[in-house]
Amino acid sequence: MADALDPALPIRAALNRKALADARHRAALARRLCLTENEVLAVLHLARAGELTPGQLGTELQLSSGGTTAVVHRLQRAGHVTRDAHPLDRRTKLVRLTATMEESATDAWAPLVAEVDKLSRELSGSERAAVTWFLERLADTAEQHANRLARDGDARAQSALAAPLPALWA
Repeated sequence: MADALDPALPIRAALNRKALADARHRAALARRLCLTENEVLAVLHLARAGELTPGQLGTELQLSSGGTTAVVHRLQRAGHVTRDAHPLDRRTKLVRLTATMEESATDAWAPLVAEVDKLSRELSGSERAAVTWFLERLADTAEQHANRLARDGDARAQSALAAPLPALWA
């Protein structure tokens, strides 16, 4: 009955279930790879991009520069990433996954990727096109809202810093 009143409800429910399953999967992956969830997210962003500057990685992770530095240093000490000079800007570095971490992450993700590929191949060409169209638009929308939330959080932090503190020695 609720579906007839709001046709978006089953899609929202399925997406919520998918988001929660993704969070569980990242947590399990973190345990398997002996990483924190932020480190897993860093690995996933680096795997997708190939290489990122620390600033770019921090933006993706919504971390301060200090938080990003801490994540990168932990991953580097563990042998999961390298930091190499940027070819165009020697003031910054490029962070990349090591071959060992790429292999470990690939091994951990391979069964899920295989299942997704299997499900995708069961769709007709037009169904695949519709699902791809929807998921790309959904990702764009989610990224826009994440950016908005980050901006709102930054603005709140700035206004909190602008508030005068009570004098300690008055």
